[in-house]
Amino acid sequence: MRNGNTDILGEAGRILLSTALASTMAVASVAAAQCPEAGLRAPVGYYQIPERRDGGSYDCEVVAPHQGDMNFTSKYEGSDSARNELNNEAYQAYREASKTIRSFEKTVIAAADDYQVDGDGPEARACVLDNLDAWAQADSLLPDDINHVGQAVRKWALAAAANAYLRVKLSSSESALDAARGERIERWLSQVADAARGYYSDREPRKVNNHDYWAAWAVMTAAVATGDCSNWDWSLGKFDDAMHQISSDGYLPKELSREDRALEYLNYAMQPLTLIAVFAEVNGVPIQDRYGDAFESLTRNVVAGLDDSSAIEAITGYPQITDGLRTPWGLAWMRPWAEVWGDRAGMSGFLAAYGPVKSTRLGGDIEFLYRIDPRWPTGQEPRPPENVRIDY
Repeated sequence: MRNGNTDILGEAGRILLSTALASTMAVASVAAAQCPEAGLRAPVGYYQIPERRDGGSYDCEVVAPHQGDMNFTSKYEGSDSARNELNNEAYQAYREASKTIRSFEKTVIAAADDYQVDGDGPEARACVLDNLDAWAQADSLLPDDINHVGQAVRKWALAAAANAYLRVKLSSSESALDAARGERIERWLSQVADAARGYYSDREPRKVNNHDYWAAWAVMTAAVATGDCSNWDWSLGKFDDAMHQISSDGYLPKELSREDRALEYLNYAMQPLTLIAVFAEVNGVPIQDRYGDAFESLTRNVVAGLDDSSAIEAITGYPQITDGLRTPWGLAWMRPWAEVWGDRAGMSGFLAAYGPVKSTRLGGDIEFLYRIDPRWPTGQEPRPPENVRIDY
């Protein structure tokens, strides 16, 4: 959906929404939403049928499951309440302790891209499923001994794992998948989602920040993959909380409190919030109708800040750290936004300069998932849900 005064970027007017959007789910807030009768859906890009291309053998790495505790050191160890001073020694310790999990994230998403985008065939699909199944059978990411940094790592890993699984599940026929393996993977995804939900539920308002939004995104993706309406509703409730945190001038106060990293964390928050909004719209929840003004204001402020951080510097009183912000992964959220609701001032420039955009924790090759050509094999029809459509 678009506001009447939206500047639309040429062919970026493709919309991945339900045709029944205008007439569905007339409820007071998204927290009260329910699963659609036809079941939860992903954006249509997840259903793209991979076309097998000629090539050599596929080399699959199965990452050994992370075992033991998830007590990780924060890279901001020793920082004050702003949590903005990087502790290099602690950061290296964190990277070493969590490297297996990060490798797992990258491996499953890369294999999903190899399958769906590069056409590496059933071998690449099997690589996704073999990794997920290995971690599921090991009950990985489910230790009793886990601290707040481990909780953050767990929900990021869930976002990558659930997206990888959702992509191969939705783009494959049932006969191509092993039912028993799928059940093991989905049971594990549900357990990890429940664990993430348990930690990020009923948090004190002063603690709610971008981590809660990332948890909501991870749990939402797992909910679509497993058909879990309770986890779906919880994620929407978290989004509702985020929208009500946006100030009258269009900022998230908790992220502004990061002082010289305020812009970094505002942009970081936009990543899960945008993808939650897109998934919600696809499933008939009119996010843009309900929260358009606040969400628009936040979006415009973040995009403007990435171009010129002076306004945010004036609010926070701190010069902003911008190194590493303008990257294909840091700006990946702009592609789904532009494709669903149209370009916003500055977005097209960033996407042209830093694209093609990709993000492991947002699903992988974002251009493939949201900038649909579409790419169906010759003579075959797409298999998305009947009331998900693409407009050109």
